[in-house]
Amino acid sequence: MEGPQNTSFEQTKILKKYYKPDYSQLFNKLKNIKTPVKDEILMSLLDGNWHSELDLIRVAKQKMKYMGAVTLGTMIHSLNHHLKNDYVEKKVINGKLSYRISDNYVGLTRAAYNKYSFKID
Repeated sequence: MEGPQNTSFEQTKILKKYYKPDYSQLFNKLKNIKTPVKDEILMSLLDGNWHSELDLIRVAKQKMKYMGAVTLGTMIHSLNHHLKNDYVEKKVINGKLSYRISDNYVGLTRAAYNKYSFKID
């Protein structure tokens, strides 16, 4: 048996289902983040797991000497404001504030930080 001849129909069907213009805007915003500290914070959150505030402060202090809980909280707030309202989630786990990238955006963030290039025909 032969495969389907018209694959462009399947491509458009897939694009309509999965491609969201909002995601491409978010992808471009992620690629355009120029602050090294924010880059390091996002790189450490790429695994999609919860990370304590202290872990993120340790990571950020490698790039910025004067870093504390208030500065980290402000950076997370600015990331949420700039990118998406629910981009970085926070939760108290065992009495410690923890952060993670929302499940909806982990794959997109990995793609932006691994410098994948894609072409949509």
